[in-house]
Amino acid sequence: MFVLLLIFWIILNGKITAEILALGVVIAGAIFWFMCKFLEYSPKYELCVARNIGWILVYFVVLIVEIFKSAAMVYKRVYSRKIEIQPQMVFFNVDLESEFLRIVLANSITLTPGTITVDVDEKQFCVHALDYTLAEGIEDSVFIKMLKIMEGNCNG
Repeated sequence: MFVLLLIFWIILNGKITAEILALGVVIAGAIFWFMCKFLEYSPKYELCVARNIGWILVYFVVLIVEIFKSAAMVYKRVYSRKIEIQPQMVFFNVDLESEFLRIVLANSITLTPGTITVDVDEKQFCVHALDYTLAEGIEDSVFIKMLKIMEGNCNG
């Protein structure tokens, strides 16, 4: 993060001189210190992201695929006169320690058409599904499996 802040400083100045570089090091250092002290930022976070960069990219691809698959299922249910929609509330527990990863999971569920994360209470999720078929297996979803792998990479 320090390096990114320093690069941003140099880009904003438009040129590199010894004075600009020295002042940039001081300012980037002060901002980085502030982030670590008051915003609970940790250099361990950067290491965690670096370890998981491949998984993060795969996660986004899987999320996009799941969005399209779910959109097709919702389209089929909404526009078919033969299929009766049966909404359902699903409660399930998730074994993720990281609050950030639980937020990522909640947002991934909400981004997927036909499901909305209604409530997250510690490790218990409440999800509303447009149809019961959209809620089947949500507690073992590919999202949870991938997020557990990412969390394991950060802890191990």
